[in-house]
Amino acid sequence: MKTIHYQKYEETTPLRIAEEPEVLYVARKTIDLFPAERFQTLSARLLFTQQEWADILHISDRTLQRYLKEERPFEGLYAEHLYQLENMADLGLEVFGDAKAFEKWLRTPREVLGETQDFSTLRSFWGVKLICNELGRMEHGVYI
Repeated sequence: MKTIHYQKYEETTPLRIAEEPEVLYVARKTIDLFPAERFQTLSARLLFTQQEWADILHISDRTLQRYLKEERPFEGLYAEHLYQLENMADLGLEVFGDAKAFEKWLRTPREVLGETQDFSTLRSFWGVKLICNELGRMEHGVYI
């Protein structure tokens, strides 16, 4: 009977694999709650007004104030959107290195692959994904 002998190769350099931006996927098992104190931290990183946060989350300014006053966690789609925005903030601050520069870039209308993106793009899950894709291209030098 013949035996197969496998030759052992020593890796001289670690294998480098191109990765997709992690912001597109939430890696936690439960995303049903987003604590109010975590929102305060995110709000300090992304320099939006309270009215802008309310518009992004599709809730009234008074409802947002009540959430923060009562320190109630955000639930459901609000929580998922906030986790996605938090991941986008991580990537954006890594790419730009400065919150003011990142905010200015978010507010500036730009044409990307035939579509106009601006601050209102943050209002949808798909819009945040598009911004994250663009940040990923910028990070890897494949910006169009």
